[in-house]
Amino acid sequence: MITKKILHELYANVGVGIGEVSKIIGVSPRQLRYWEQKGYIKPIEDKESGIRRYSLGTVFLICFIKDHLDQGFTLAAAYEKSKDVSVKTKIIRKFFQSAFSDVKVTDTEKAYGEIDLGNVKLSNTENYHIKGIVDEKGNYFKVEKDK
Repeated sequence: MITKKILHELYANVGVGIGEVSKIIGVSPRQLRYWEQKGYIKPIEDKESGIRRYSLGTVFLICFIKDHLDQGFTLAAAYEKSKDVSVKTKIIRKFFQSAFSDVKVTDTEKAYGEIDLGNVKLSNTENYHIKGIVDEKGNYFKVEKDK
């Protein structure tokens, strides 16, 4: 059984070489080394091979930084905005981890379904049930009054 710990270890330790990152994302190895010097990114420690590699999390951060640079932000601002995206992604992932057991697939081929988000009390006397819906209409919430 694949556990959260195994997935976390893969995410943190599967490395992508600096050459591959440079080629795929379009950031030169020199730029990446500069970003390391500034403390914005960190390679995986690997003193045996001597090859500079980055974890998947760092590769995603590099993508975010590059995207913000392409939008005209300075490197410092691009890093701060990218860090913000990274933190928000972690929060969203933590929130929805508990919802995965309550996902109902309604169309496998189109990846449509419902996420049961549970009940909420909106006033002193009324309870509502909330579902996240993904279907042909798009992504939206469905709120129904409990009976």
